[in-house]
Amino acid sequence: MVVKTVFRLWFVIYLLCSMGASASLPEKMQIAISNDSYPYMFMNERNEIDGLAVDFWREVARRSDVSIEFVVADWPDTLKLLQDGKVHFHGAIARTPERSSRFNLINLNVEAYSNVYVRRDLNGISSLTDLLPFVIGVVRDTVHLDALKQNLPDGNFMYFSNMTELYQAALDGKLAAFSGLDKIPEQHPRYEELSIMFPIYNRLTLRPIEVAFALLPQQEQLSQQLQAAVATLDRSFMTELERRWLGVKADEDTLLLGLSINNQPFMHVAQNGEAQGLFIDLWRYWSEVTGRKVTFVPDTSFNNIRNLAKGRIDVVIGAPVHDALPNNVVSTYQLYGFKSQYFTLTENAENLLNAASQVKVGVFENTPYLDELKVRYPAIEFVSYRHLVQMINATISHDIEGFFGAAAVIPLRLQQLNMTNMFVSQPDTTLTAPIYSLIPAVNTALAEDIRRGFSEMSLDRLIEAEQKWIPDKSLHYFSSFRSTIPLTPEEVEWLQEHKSLRLGMLNNWPPMEFTNDAGEPAGVTEDMFNLLSERLSLNVETVLYSSFEQMLTDLRQKNIDIIANISEREERRSFASFTDEFWSTQWAVVSPGNAPDIISTAELNNKKVAVYQDYQLAKHLNNTYPQIKVVPVASLLKGLALLENAEVDFVLDSVEALTEMLRQPGHAYMRIQILDDLPSFPSLIAVRNDYAPLTEILNKGLRSISKEERQQLYQKWFNFQITQGINKEQLTRLSWQIGGAAVLLLAFFVLWNLSLRREIRLRRFAEQKMRFMATHDELTGLPNRSLIRERIEQALLQHARHNELLAILFIDLDGFKQVNDQYGHDAGDELLLKLAAVLQDKVRKSDTVARFGGDEFVILLTGLLSPDDAAIVAQKILHQLTQPLPLSVGEVQVGASIGIAVYPNDGTDSARLLKVADSLMYRIKQQGKNQYCFSKAVFS
Repeated sequence: MVVKTVFRLWFVIYLLCSMGASASLPEKMQIAISNDSYPYMFMNERNEIDGLAVDFWREVARRSDVSIEFVVADWPDTLKLLQDGKVHFHGAIARTPERSSRFNLINLNVEAYSNVYVRRDLNGISSLTDLLPFVIGVVRDTVHLDALKQNLPDGNFMYFSNMTELYQAALDGKLAAFSGLDKIPEQHPRYEELSIMFPIYNRLTLRPIEVAFALLPQQEQLSQQLQAAVATLDRSFMTELERRWLGVKADEDTLLLGLSINNQPFMHVAQNGEAQGLFIDLWRYWSEVTGRKVTFVPDTSFNNIRNLAKGRIDVVIGAPVHDALPNNVVSTYQLYGFKSQYFTLTENAENLLNAASQVKVGVFENTPYLDELKVRYPAIEFVSYRHLVQMINATISHDIEGFFGAAAVIPLRLQQLNMTNMFVSQPDTTLTAPIYSLIPAVNTALAEDIRRGFSEMSLDRLIEAEQKWIPDKSLHYFSSFRSTIPLTPEEVEWLQEHKSLRLGMLNNWPPMEFTNDAGEPAGVTEDMFNLLSERLSLNVETVLYSSFEQMLTDLRQKNIDIIANISEREERRSFASFTDEFWSTQWAVVSPGNAPDIISTAELNNKKVAVYQDYQLAKHLNNTYPQIKVVPVASLLKGLALLENAEVDFVLDSVEALTEMLRQPGHAYMRIQILDDLPSFPSLIAVRNDYAPLTEILNKGLRSISKEERQQLYQKWFNFQITQGINKEQLTRLSWQIGGAAVLLLAFFVLWNLSLRREIRLRRFAEQKMRFMATHDELTGLPNRSLIRERIEQALLQHARHNELLAILFIDLDGFKQVNDQYGHDAGDELLLKLAAVLQDKVRKSDTVARFGGDEFVILLTGLLSPDDAAIVAQKILHQLTQPLPLSVGEVQVGASIGIAVYPNDGTDSARLLKVADSLMYRIKQQGKNQYCFSKAVFS
């Protein structure tokens, strides 16, 4: 009995000791960390250990209240430190079968990948097998090597001891590709050059990597303790950690926008790494409208969506919606509608695709219009591909007859691949598919910001951007909004199923909504919906109400489908969805005629102001101007009645509504004063919440109504109220006043008009002369610095649209100073005139020669087929200057140093191109003068 008691006591003590041991980590932990495994663990520019794994373990230590020591070494040595027991564990290691057999590996729950970075100038590389003829760099004893040998057993590999040696070989041009982790180290001294040569978006994924920490097998207790400590890290911390180290570095208030490469003219990356395309311009315009800062993150379509789901970017700017999207990713706004067509080999052009065709046809995986294709072509077998190059190769090898792709994108991609003449499109196969902006499902505030921002963009600006990038008008999307709205097949089907829509409208709220003398609906809302009905092919039935509250109740009960001119409130979202802005409002106050002038809203402080109770403005006044005594009223008429009885000091409402009311008899003594400092709360359209597709349909219709059409509507109803608001007595008195003034002024105008004409002629001549002087060099008559910059910017817009080259020649005279010093300034001026004539003689009429200042000239060459065209012009100029130039003082000999910048290789704006050309010119001067040169980027 005593033995049993002693045994039980010993067992309890053992358990307590074991539990205590497992409950806490060692007071100081030694962790093996590599010094060259960016972005997970590396030495930063301050020679301090840094990276994702370092931050991970620092947070674990902070939460567990223990200290840590990082033991830093070269990658192979870190494994030896663990094997020899000199550290507690290894901070981050990729799981492989061999390592799993040697160590106890526990996942860090970080999604990482082994990649192959491909040189930018290698076109048509869509898979690892395409790299077979090329040299691939890889570091020994890394997870990348195993994956490469498995995928490319016959690959041409060059081996290195560490990443530093590998990067140097890549920069020296010895490698066509190299293996690496998720990012190139930004602290590398030649990071910019390396990232341009091997851009991150040009990488191929080798395999996913399970990042783990590693212990020796016998460290079971420490393993359990570490797992318990790691479990305290929540998902939000891990998401932020991955965004910081695996995403793009940017300010906290900057949105990271993912763009899918190789989709020009919609979105792509120029050779200098700058994002370009229609979608890029649309989002830059959105940034201007909203004031939100944005940064574009180029990558493949697949990687963009994966990064969005992981929280590494905020938005995918444009992508089709399909069933394979991650559950935590949603569409937020239809950015565009692109047209796709069937492409096949030129030799098969006569084999037209039709409903009876029985062939194999390629489509992109997750294409949004596959169901529509299957209905159109029921006998065709559709084969999915991830990359365009794969479909092109399959067509050439006759595995498929052809493929469907974006009609604006495919011709440009074929041009890049030098295959333009090999393929033709079949225009009668055209179909349109929507492109959406995608965001994380949880970010509802961002969804609202995106929708609001795009809804504020003018259609004219959208059409202008579209025309810049897509010259073929038949492929335009925004331009079609002027006539028939481009609806998706799903939207057309929805309208066919809902043939009649009921619009609730007030009969007593002129000029917005009311009934005319014939008892028919009239006003702004009626006219706007007539436009929408025509463009959207809607059948709208108007239901009239005298009470807004009853109308809102009927929408809630689904007795009507739509209400216009309504504000969005939290309590209304339970039964309605809301469109973009339907109508904007300018506010004014009405007061007795003897009331003081009101210049700003603050002057209403301590006054009683009647405001319609449904306006968001009432809440705004309470919050922003608490000293204003807001009196909510059920209607404008009730507000005016309170004003007449001196129960309020002012009535605040829209300019249109007040103007209409004041034209009624009995209100002539009142005055209207506009308040410019009040916000314009938008009036929206509310749609019953089970009619969700109708909201997007109406948004498209609202987008089609131009600013001019809205202005015409405004003037129609606003001017109508003004003219109708004058009674006969006022009209007679005003007529006499105008007539008397006209008689007195008539004689003056006759005389004044004669002198005015002469003055206008003189002023026009002077303006023309001043305009020429402002934009041209006084001595040579050539365009000056200001005008050449303007012409470069105009040319850049045109060349970006047509994917053409242009060049800037920056010319500085060699020997000009000696001529000036020897013969005087007059001879120097004469020499500049001679040189201007020489330069103009060596270029085409479509090119521009400008004097940039002093003895510097700039030439803009447009529509080039290759950089060699610019070299030919430079050679002609240098050859001409080998001949002496005759001046009045005798013959002189000068030369020229010429720097040549080429769009888009050296830059995509005038400032950048001029800076590059200028620096190249100075390089020539340092190297012996009288030559020309390009940058390395032109021929890399």
